[in-house]
Parts: sequence; C-alpha cells; structure tokens
Amino acid sequence: MVNLFAALLVSALIVAAAAAAKEIGPGELLICGAARCRTVTEPEDARAFSSLLWGDGRVARAPTPPVWSPVFQLRFENGPAGGIISATAIRVHGLNCGRFERGKWYRLLATLRGLAAGLKPKRLRTSVPRSC
Repeated sequence: MVNLFAALLVSALIVAAAAAAKEIGPGELLICGAARCRTVTEPEDARAFSSLLWGDGRVARAPTPPVWSPVFQLRFENGPAGGIISATAIRVHGLNCGRFERGKWYRLLATLRGLAAGLKPKRLRTSVPRSC
C-alpha cells in the first residue's frame, strides 16, 4: 500500500512539474527587434503568452504578412527563438508542434499587441526558420 501511494505521489509530482514548465514567468521572454530586445516583465503579459503557446483550445489562424513587413523575434531568455510576431500575428517555430502547424500564422492576442512599440523592427523575409 505504501508503494502504491509513493508511486502515485511521484506521478503527481511529474505531472505538476511538466505543467509548471509550460508557464512563462516575467523576465523569461524577450521581444527582439533589429537592434535590441525588450524583456516581457508584466505577469499578465507572460501569462497571456503561456496561454497562447500552451493553452487549451484552437488558436485562430491569421493571414501571412507580406514579405518585408515589420516583424519581431520572440525569444526565451536562456534558449532559442520561439517565434516571429507581426503587429497582429505570430508564427511559432519549434514549440508545441501539436498546437501549431508548420509555416502557418496565428492571430496574436489583442492583449499582446503593442509590446514591441518603440523597437526598430526586423523585416519578414521569404525564408523564415522552419517550424514544426
């Protein structure tokens, strides 16, 4: 009986750790323009990105922005780029491949629009990093 309880406890801790790993905290995400990056410091913005990237439900598709549109890179503090964002859309690469399709753009939540204000943008090229 003790072994069963211990096994259940370990399983619960593993599930909780996996769920916690999908939470983005303030300071863990950067929005980068052509010359510099800005850290996402507001807890509600970090939670909104977590919800967008790993939340439940379907993410609404968005049209592909035209080539040379202004874009910004979404990067994790100690890791790779996680996507490209335009004023109204996001293209995720290498994250949650079950939620996002390769080469597709998705609607950026209204609460996350404007976080790159004041940054000099990069420009969308015809070739962007491969996604899922």
